Amino acid sequence: MVAPYRFSFGTLASFTTTVVEVVDSDGVVGIGETPHGDLSSLIEAMGERLRGLPVDALNAAEDRCVARTGFSLWADAAAERRAFGGIELALWDLRARRAGVPLVDLLGGRVRDTVAFTEYFAPRVGREETPAQVVDACVRAAADHDAPWFEGKLGVFDVETEMRMVADLVRELGPGRVLRLDANGAYTVPTARQVCHRLTDLGVGWLEDPCRTLDETARLRADGVATSFSTHEADLARAARTGVPDAFCLDLTELGGVRRSQDFLRACAALGVDFWCYSGDAGIMTAAYLHLTASEPSMIRPHQSLFRFTADLVIEQGPYAPRGGLLGVPDGPGLGVTIDRAALARLHERFLHEGGMAADGDDAAYRGGFRQQ
Repeated sequence: MVAPYRFSFGTLASFTTTVVEVVDSDGVVGIGETPHGDLSSLIEAMGERLRGLPVDALNAAEDRCVARTGFSLWADAAAERRAFGGIELALWDLRARRAGVPLVDLLGGRVRDTVAFTEYFAPRVGREETPAQVVDACVRAAADHDAPWFEGKLGVFDVETEMRMVADLVRELGPGRVLRLDANGAYTVPTARQVCHRLTDLGVGWLEDPCRTLDETARLRADGVATSFSTHEADLARAARTGVPDAFCLDLTELGGVRRSQDFLRACAALGVDFWCYSGDAGIMTAAYLHLTASEPSMIRPHQSLFRFTADLVIEQGPYAPRGGLLGVPDGPGLGVTIDRAALARLHERFLHEGGMAADGDDAAYRGGFRQQ
């Protein structure tokens, strides 16, 4: 990251992601990514199981890599799903490259040419240390990038301080532009109830993971809280049963790849549950978001963006820089992005030296300790 940012779990200075390449017998290469830490050993093992399969045999590929039951007594089923999702994304890229068309064409064709993203804010070490500095940074982003939507972190400062910060953001940016906030489970139910009512008064309608569990969040809805809730926990059956969450914020490998993500988000649309994607990848996954969103009518909510928080990417096309909150869909074959080999080597060396999801060593007050209010 450009600078470590603070949230309820501590301080985060980097993300670890696994880059996937699949090569077919003609030498065509497809690329994918799974932003879930180091899954390289598992992906390499899966690759051995997939040798000799046609690149279009996605059912057979999934069958060789992921337990049909969705769980396993002897393996990490979630890791298997995420690892295969990175491979499956690379297979989609490979298939589209072989066809000489953008991936969106294989996903059904375009229903839109641009995709919406929010700008992000959080207290950052050495950058926006105070609420006032967070507000100033958002005002600059609005002016410099014509950014229409913002979302960011709660649960770092005390509630009163953060509610004043949100009020200042709404006043400076204008109504409707502070779109979503994320507490990362920072609140007990009584505190979350108070926060939700105050956000409603400020015109902020979305709060992600106010409490540590969705059962606790459901209690807020039962109390009549008007706030809409999102989560990273992909439990659609719960949403249908309890009405919580109102939206999911996921990446495509969390669900097992492009096809499974299509199934999930279409089920969400049928139930009136929203879906958007989260940030924190090395550039390949974001390209997949662009193609999928361009092909799916129901994906109308802006995706999360850490683009201007990110210091390094693995793609030759460079950093993503939305203008007016929008990015165009790549026109090149496949995902429309290519690996920057020098960047890949540089990032891999940093992983070997720093490890995964490094915390800032000088920030002892935040590092490694979840704090609930």
